Amino acid sequence: MRKLYLFIFTLPLFLNYACTSTPSSDIADTAASQDEQPVDSVSLQMIASDLVSPVFLTQPPNDDRLFVVDQVGVIRVVKDGQLQPEPFLDLKRKIVKLKDEHEERGLLGLAFHPEFQRNGRFFVYYSAPSRQSAPNGFDHTSVVAEYLATGDNRENADPASEKVLMQVDQPQDNHNAGTLMFGPDGYLYISIGDGGNKNDIGTGHVRDWYKDNEGGNGQDIKQNLLGSILRIDVNSGSPYSVPADNPFADGKRGMKEIYAFGLRNPYRFSFDRETGMLIAGDAGQVLREEINIIRKGGNYGWNVKEGTICFNAANNKEPLENCPEKDSLGNEFIDPVIEFKNSMSYPQEGLGIVGIGGYVYRGSMRANLSGNYLFGVWTQHHERPDGAVFSAEMTGEQGPWNYRKLHFQSMPNASLGHYLLGFGQDNSGEIYLLTTDKAGPVGNTGKVYLVQ
Repeated sequence: MRKLYLFIFTLPLFLNYACTSTPSSDIADTAASQDEQPVDSVSLQMIASDLVSPVFLTQPPNDDRLFVVDQVGVIRVVKDGQLQPEPFLDLKRKIVKLKDEHEERGLLGLAFHPEFQRNGRFFVYYSAPSRQSAPNGFDHTSVVAEYLATGDNRENADPASEKVLMQVDQPQDNHNAGTLMFGPDGYLYISIGDGGNKNDIGTGHVRDWYKDNEGGNGQDIKQNLLGSILRIDVNSGSPYSVPADNPFADGKRGMKEIYAFGLRNPYRFSFDRETGMLIAGDAGQVLREEINIIRKGGNYGWNVKEGTICFNAANNKEPLENCPEKDSLGNEFIDPVIEFKNSMSYPQEGLGIVGIGGYVYRGSMRANLSGNYLFGVWTQHHERPDGAVFSAEMTGEQGPWNYRKLHFQSMPNASLGHYLLGFGQDNSGEIYLLTTDKAGPVGNTGKVYLVQ
């Protein structure tokens, strides 16, 4: 079996903007070195518009259609360059009522089975009202469900075909993660946030394992699935089975489905189609945003660490001087390959608010981006649609990776000029940007752009 790596990112929309630590000056020096590097200029071609809040784009195997996930509960199709008027699937009646302002719930994820053209199976991740068995006071229940598509080209999704695979009760309305993706091994990977609120504390958060305060879902692998990336086998079992080589497959030290843990809100992750690496963006609290290479059984530190610094749940703007370097099982905390300051706390030095995980570019339109990892930030300035995209050189598993900001030809001031909600990648390795001009899932300013 091919060795897999996961790279994790934490996203804006679903982020909640709210040991030895790396000195702040080190990050400042890194940021300064980025400014000295040449800036790439790329073009954007609008593929679709008049959406509400597009958060994800994908393409089934051996299919030329693009499928766009709109957070408000619909999956739209772009066919022959045109956004089709009727949705592929409408789940508006199944999701919770969404807020007009900052909102991290809704329809968040979509993955097509590797043999979709043969079996018509696809999977979605959405936020449903709390199920009856949820603890009192919990906000909603995250659902992973399977659907079937019918027709000669699998053009019709059957809304009555739902088969619920997994339900995860969520204490708060934020930090829901939401990526579904099949890995090169054929298993389905799922990202789950830490349960929301801030600092990994409050209702629905277990007591921390190393200090006497509330918090620690990201480190509590025995009692819940929160703060983790999961891996399941949807080709066997009912409704699924657990791969025998999952790190806790025997259920003795942790929950069987967990593949990696210690994450805050790994809203978006992706596999590099050439190396099998799994790269994820994990949204930080108020000081750091990070991108991680995810390894099987890896612990990424939250809430003991935020990036490379020692997190202080009592005062999230004042890092602790020291913290444990290993978890209670003896696993060393894994540091990110990219770490940058959040501009909410560092207006002059920060790259932006909420890091968003992207993809390794494997297309043919931009040779200078080949093999680079593209990621972004929701916005560079609070309360203004001003997202940004960066291109990172993948130079080893340990990092740090150098990155440079991308400028966009034909856009005003060469800037994106929208909130960045997510990325997508098609079968040819080209990359797409999903944007909106609204801070919440309202209006019709949602757009999809192809990077050229």
